[in-house]
Amino acid sequence: MRINKGYWVWGLFPSRETNLLNEIKAKVQRELKSPFFNTHITLTGPYSNIDKPFLNKLKTFAESNPILKLNINGYDFKQEMFKSFYISIKNSRNLKQFRKNICELNKFALENNYSPHISLSYGNHEIKEKKILISKLPVFK
Repeated sequence: MRINKGYWVWGLFPSRETNLLNEIKAKVQRELKSPFFNTHITLTGPYSNIDKPFLNKLKTFAESNPILKLNINGYDFKQEMFKSFYISIKNSRNLKQFRKNICELNKFALENNYSPHISLSYGNHEIKEKKILISKLPVFK
């Protein structure tokens, strides 16, 4: 079940990577209509409430852990609104530890079915369209 009201912790990317991801996202969204959203990777959530002490802990954590290398699996899609078309990310040991460290800041239960990804399109799109689109996008090395 998807929770619609809550807060999630997002990971953002350095400007160079954000520009590349935004170019790919724009190309995807020319083919697959989608609402606007900022380019991100969801790290944890949903939190029903985020208080000032937790925000301060997150800020300190982010300042002392500025970079996390992500390993890309490739493009993928599902028949789900928020995973309609995305870049699949390997759930590496470093990513798992990073998420665990964030969750420990506020004694938040770590979700075991985490599927790391960078969304490129939200919506309900035809599988055939998605398969064709993958062949038109740049390949990650």
